[in-house]
Amino acid sequence: MKRSKIKTLLIGLGRICSDLERDPFRKKPCTHMGVLQSDWGRKRFEFVLGLDSQAEKSEGFQSFWNADTKTVPPDPKKTSLPKGIDLAVISTPSAFHEDWALHCIRAEIPNLLIEKPVALSQAGAKRIQTLAKKYKTKIWINHERRYHLSYRFVKDQLTKGNFGKLKSIRASVFTSAKNPGLAFSKLGGGPLLHDGTHAVDLIHWILGKPKLVDAKLEIPKNGSIESRAVAWFESKTGVEVFLDVSGGRDYFQFELDLHTDTHRIFCSNDGFAFFKSEPSPLYKGFRSLVSYVPKQFPKPEISNAFIGIYEEIFQVVSGKKHTLEGTISDNIEILNLIESIYRRKQ
Repeated sequence: MKRSKIKTLLIGLGRICSDLERDPFRKKPCTHMGVLQSDWGRKRFEFVLGLDSQAEKSEGFQSFWNADTKTVPPDPKKTSLPKGIDLAVISTPSAFHEDWALHCIRAEIPNLLIEKPVALSQAGAKRIQTLAKKYKTKIWINHERRYHLSYRFVKDQLTKGNFGKLKSIRASVFTSAKNPGLAFSKLGGGPLLHDGTHAVDLIHWILGKPKLVDAKLEIPKNGSIESRAVAWFESKTGVEVFLDVSGGRDYFQFELDLHTDTHRIFCSNDGFAFFKSEPSPLYKGFRSLVSYVPKQFPKPEISNAFIGIYEEIFQVVSGKKHTLEGTISDNIEILNLIESIYRRKQ
C-alpha cells in the first residue's frame, strides 16, 4: 500500500525556516518551508501548521506562503500540539531548541529535525537523547553539509584512500558581526557555538572525535561571549586540525583546507578545488600540486543539502532506510568538543 505523505509541523518561522527563500542569490530550496513547498517536497511531505511566538513572524510566513500558522507562547509547555504529526521541525532560536524538543517528544511526535546546535550544552543534548530513547523518537540535526553531494564525495574518496593519507585540516569560519561578543550573547553562545559548529561537525564526520591540544578565546571587554576562538585538535590517527572561528570580518567565509600526502582539497562556500601531486614544471626533481577536477565529482547544480536531509528523513520514515547520517550521539560529542574550547581561559 502506498504510504501517505509525511505530516509536518514547523516550529519557529524565521530565517532558516522561511526567510532565506527570499534571497535571490541562494540556490533553492534553501529553507525548511522551501523544501516542503518544492515540487519534490509536495510529493512526499504535507505541511500542516507553522508555530511561532512572534505574531509578526507568523503573519509574515502566512502571507508569503499562504499557509496556516499560529502564534504561541514562548514556553512550549503552554502550547498544545496538533495530533497525527509525523515530523516536527524545530527552527527556533537556539536557546529554545531543547525545550521544544522535549515537548515534541512528550507529545509522541515520532520524528524530529532540529536546527543546530541541538542544545546549548551537551547536558541539554543528553536530556533530549534520554527522553528520545524512552519514546523511541528519531532525531536529525541540521548540519546540512553532511548531505551535500560535494562534501559526501570528498569524505568518500578520503575513506577509500583515493586522495592519499590525510595529514592536516585547516578549518575557518568567519562572520561579519561587528561586535560578535554582544551580537551572540542573547543566543546563549558565541560564533563558535552558532557558526563554528558546522566546521566542528565536519571535522567529527571526517575524523571521528579528535582530542583538543590547545585553544584560545578572545572575549571583548564589554561582552561575555567570545569574538574569536582558535583551537588545535589531533585525531587518533595523528591528523592535525587547526580551527579559527571569529566575527568582526567584513565578509562571511566558511572553508576546509585538507592536505594529504598526495593531494590538497579545498571545500568552501565559494566552491571546491582539487590539487594532486605531479612532476613540477618549476623545479627539476621536485613535485608540485596541480589543479584538476576528479572524474566522479558531482556537478554543483545537482546538489542540494536541504533536499538531501529531507530525502533521508523520507527514506527512514517510509521504512526504506534504517540508519541516520548524524545522530544525537554525534552531536553530544560535537558539543563536548566545543565546550572543551570554552573551558580554556583567554
